[in-house]
Order: sequence, then C-alpha cells, then structure tokens
Amino acid sequence: MHSKLSILIAACALVLALAGAAAAQEWRGMGRVGGKVLDESGKPIEGVAVKAVLPGSGNRGPDATRSNPKGEWAIGGIARGSWALDFVKDGYETRSITVSISEVSRIPPMEIVLKKAAPIVDPNVEIKAHLTHAADLMNAKKFAEARAIYEELSTKYPEVKQFRPLIARAYYGEGNKEKALEELRAANAADPENVEVKLLLGNVLMETGKAEEGRKVLESVDESKVTDPVVYINVGIGMINENKQADAIGWFDKAIARFPNQPDAYYYRGISNVALGKNAEAKADLQKFISLAPPDAPELATARKILETLK
Repeated sequence: MHSKLSILIAACALVLALAGAAAAQEWRGMGRVGGKVLDESGKPIEGVAVKAVLPGSGNRGPDATRSNPKGEWAIGGIARGSWALDFVKDGYETRSITVSISEVSRIPPMEIVLKKAAPIVDPNVEIKAHLTHAADLMNAKKFAEARAIYEELSTKYPEVKQFRPLIARAYYGEGNKEKALEELRAANAADPENVEVKLLLGNVLMETGKAEEGRKVLESVDESKVTDPVVYINVGIGMINENKQADAIGWFDKAIARFPNQPDAYYYRGISNVALGKNAEAKADLQKFISLAPPDAPELATARKILETLK
C-alpha cells in the first residue's frame, strides 16, 4: 500500500514537472520572421536590437538579435501566435509592432522604418540662448519682441521665478507701467525674498503715483541682503532712462556705499552728474571709474571723451 502511494505521488510530480517544462517552452516552434530596418531615407540601419516576445506565454521569447550592415534581421524557432516585436537603437525612435506568426506559411520579409529621435536639449542651454537673444532685443529697445521670448520661457518653465521680473522690465520699456506693476506684484508674491524685485516694485509704484505703497515696499528691503551692486545700479539706470538723473544718483550712492570698488556705479553716477551740470562731481566719478575699471571695459572710451570735455 505504501509502495503504491509513493509511486502515485512520484508519477504526479513527474507530470507536473513535465507540464511546467512544456509551459516554459511554449514559445518555441517552427515559425520565422525577418526583414530589413531602414531609416527615413531608405538607407539600412545596422545594430538595431530586435526583441520578440509572445504575450500568450508570459512575454517570453528568444534572445534579442541585431540587424547586420545591410539592415537585415531574422528571428526563427518561434511558435505560432501574435508576437510583439520591438526595434531599438540609440538615436532613433523605438518602433513596436505586432505580427501574427504561422508555423505553416512564412511571412514575406518586412521593411521597418525607424525615425530619427529628436535631440535631447539641455534646458539650461536653451534658456541661456533665449535670454541672450532677449537681452540683445532689450538693448535695441525692441521691448515687445523681448517680452514675447520671456513669456514663452515662463510658460515652458513655470517653475523658474526669474522670468516675471524680466517680463516686467519689458513692459516698462514699452511704457506700460501698469502691466509692469502687475508682473512685479506677482513676482514679489512668488519670491518675497528677492531684493531686486522689491526695489523695482517700489520704484515703479512711486513713479505711478502710488507713493505711500512704494515707500513701504522700499523700506521693507533688508539692505544687508543686497549682495550684488547690480541691484542698485539697474534701478539707477532705469531712472536715467526716465530722465530722472537726480533720483538715479541716490541709487548709485547706495551701490558705492556698499560696494566702493565697483566701477560701474561711479560711471553711471558720473553720467548723471554730467546731465545735471555738476561737472566737478562728474569728473571725480569718471576718474574713479577709470582707475577701477578693467582695461577691456567698453565704457572706458566714453568716460575718457567726457573727461576731455570737462577740462
């Protein structure tokens, strides 16, 4: 009795083992599929990885093969059924197809066309290139064109907070101070620790008759957090462009007090003093600028010419 039971158990185990082996091998058969891989111009592509799996067998299949220098590929020894084929190569878009395989009749060679993959662009490189172009447009006073670039970047990269102040500057250049204010308010709300935004917002508020609100914004600026003289210089330059040289001088004074070795503040204060007829002060500022500026500073020639007229 015990012997018969042992034999029965062993037989069942053997049947299960054979069934498992059969299931694991069910993708194998006498079918075959092949063809060529071409690019969009019709040229063969070498080295394309071709992977075939049979979903009905748990996505199993033979090892991947690769196309030869003529773009030719072939997969044989596969069972009938609906097979999923992937064609993969760096620099090309992956192509996936489904093919019905028969072990009785052969499928004619297939032509698979792969498209070139779009190049991966480093967003920092893209942003820098667009910002450089926009800055050139701003310098050429093509403010609306520059703003269009800033707005496109802001839409594409909404997580970058620096675009709103640039949009505001463009609106300001266009003479649309209300839209500039709208952008600066939004920029200040999104980045309340941005000192330059606060300074710009405060000054535009003052210019548009919102003096009390403007003073409050400017008074809220922690000057100890100003780490770049450009923050003050940019505000001063904006006032020069508005023919408010007397107001501009106050911002250049701030820049010089905090950053006494920064040459640009002396240059622009000197320019402002020339416009105000303060020749002695202008002469002192421009001489100081020349003593501090690097030899390749583009403003050096202008500063020297102005000094000659002040003698």
